[in-house]
Amino acid sequence: MESLGKIAKFSSGKPKSNAHLHSPAHLLADELSVKFNDSKHFALYLGMAVKYDHQFLRKIMGDVLENVNAKTPGKLFAYLVKKSVLEQKNDKK
Repeated sequence: MESLGKIAKFSSGKPKSNAHLHSPAHLLADELSVKFNDSKHFALYLGMAVKYDHQFLRKIMGDVLENVNAKTPGKLFAYLVKKSVLEQKNDKK
C-alpha cells in the first residue's frame, strides 16, 4: 500500500507569481486588463495606475463591471477616468 503523501500530491500552497508584475501599479494594471478582457491595452492601464490613486481606479472599475450594457468596458473605463479627472480639476477652479 502506498503512503498517503504519494497518493495526495499537495502543492506548496503559494500561487505562481508572474515575474513581470513587480509593483502595485503592475498588479492593478494586470487586474484591469484581465477584468476588462483587454490585454492589448495593458500599457494604458499601467499608465493610469501610476498616475492616479488605486482606490479611485478600483471604484471606477467596479462601476464599469456593474454596467451590463457596456460592450467595450475598457473604453468606458478610460472615459469615466478622464471625465472624473476633468470634473475634479473644474471643481478646484
